Amino acid sequence: MANLAYPTECGTAAIIPPLTETQRRTAALREMDADVHRVLIQDLMVVRQHEADQRAAEALYAATEARPAAELAFAMAVASSVRGDDLAVVGAHFRQWALLAQGHLVSDLVDLCDDGQRVTFARRGWSKA
Repeated sequence: MANLAYPTECGTAAIIPPLTETQRRTAALREMDADVHRVLIQDLMVVRQHEADQRAAEALYAATEARPAAELAFAMAVASSVRGDDLAVVGAHFRQWALLAQGHLVSDLVDLCDDGQRVTFARRGWSKA
């Protein structure tokens, strides 16, 4: 690969090639995942430009609808709890569901941003009006 650094009067400059679509998407997913993680911990609202605001936990659950693997993981967690399985087993099923749901939510939010819609996060009780 060619050396992209060159000397200038002020020091050394570099030419930074633009990100590929895959690199851009990966970076957007990574950043959104960190934001969603924080939002879930802080119990904030997910504010989408053209949709109703949702509490982060509600958005997490909604992201799993019509997603067979996530729905199955949730059903397994519920069945495990109702059967009275050890808490570690119930927790493992719930954790599996939460990870799948978070992945779907992050992907959905990045898709909205890619479509030019604004996605922000706010404290509960905040209003768009």
